[in-house]
Amino acid sequence: MDSEVLLNAIRKSRLNADFQVTASTKISHSLSLERGKLTNLNVNESNHIYVHCIYKKRASIVGAPTGEKGEVLNLLKKAYELAKISGSTDTQSHFSTERHKGSGSSKGTNKANEAELISKILSAKNAVQSELNPYSINLSIERSNSHLHIANSNGISGDWEGSIASAESEIMAKEGSDQASGRNEESALDIGGLDLEGLAIKTATLAKNMLGGKPAPSGAGEILLSPETSKLIIEFLVSAMNGEDILKNRSFLAKRKDTEISSKLIKLYEEKSVRLSPYNRSFDDELTPTSSKQLIKDGVLKTYLHSIYSAEKMHEKTTGNYFPSSSGNINVTNLRLVPGKASTDELISKIKRGVYLIETGDSPNMSTGDFSAMIVNGYYIENGKIMHPLKETMIGTNVIDLLKNVRFIGSEMITLDGISAPAIMSDNVQISGK
Repeated sequence: MDSEVLLNAIRKSRLNADFQVTASTKISHSLSLERGKLTNLNVNESNHIYVHCIYKKRASIVGAPTGEKGEVLNLLKKAYELAKISGSTDTQSHFSTERHKGSGSSKGTNKANEAELISKILSAKNAVQSELNPYSINLSIERSNSHLHIANSNGISGDWEGSIASAESEIMAKEGSDQASGRNEESALDIGGLDLEGLAIKTATLAKNMLGGKPAPSGAGEILLSPETSKLIIEFLVSAMNGEDILKNRSFLAKRKDTEISSKLIKLYEEKSVRLSPYNRSFDDELTPTSSKQLIKDGVLKTYLHSIYSAEKMHEKTTGNYFPSSSGNINVTNLRLVPGKASTDELISKIKRGVYLIETGDSPNMSTGDFSAMIVNGYYIENGKIMHPLKETMIGTNVIDLLKNVRFIGSEMITLDGISAPAIMSDNVQISGK
């Protein structure tokens, strides 16, 4: 099945309504090592087709697993009848009419078989054990291939195929009764782009370094966000730019477009195409062309991120960011926060009193931007020197305050989940320890 088949089905239906039909296929293979033992290889396959119908300002969506001959036409009829009888009136008025340009593929080789996956994960386990001998090792690796075909009543269509590989490591170190753990992850276009050994050694080293943790002294101080934590803040910011949440006043960035929300050092871009990225797309899931754009320029929020629905309701232009998932309808292709010139060691040397936040399991409040977070992994710093690893320590701030107080941005970058992020150093964060 491809978009031409979907277009032909729409034309043959001869129904007096507008339609968009989406067919998707995803095949994933995953393998885990838990407490040093391999678990079974899991293979998951999903095939779905969805029909979105707009009939006289009413809309309906129906879906089903794909595979049966003639099912597209049947779903078109079901969606049409549902829209006529009880379709939602809170909807958009049209589907995309814009032609998109660019590659329809973001795919690596991703042909590793089960034996190769096992070899890669066991090699990482052995490397960690020989170098650092941790208390426990959990590793996982996954690869998936996806196909997407979309067509609408305006004759606009698109086909995309992509692949992604990801790995995660969680390792515990122990000395006597003291124990600490570390966690890291990485992603790439295919299995060959993953360095699972390096990831596991990095994680085991972090866990070992976190032994002997103590609370930090309470009070106001500085904070250095690791690139990994910086990436989480960027991800949260983009979620808050969701036009559908802005429309319903569920985001702390409502009414902040074209206003200063951060230090002028913050320059954040969406980039539709990045070499070897699994997240390159020339159109979103509404067939709207994607685009490269600056989201934050010199500290000023330049745009919200829209679907056709939210753009219409807010009288703005759609931005090509409709990528529905379990976490919401709006997302981006690739993100990059422009780096600075200072290394992580140089940034640490600038801190008089504060914390280096490497990992937290918490996230800010979407409605207010308030951020109260337990430091899972991090260090206490005084006069430019690391004093000790942290435990039982929290930080409190607001994301707007955190970003407006940014003093320096680091030069060392990580790229994960399509987000390229450096370290960020900010002032006046509340630290709660002993």
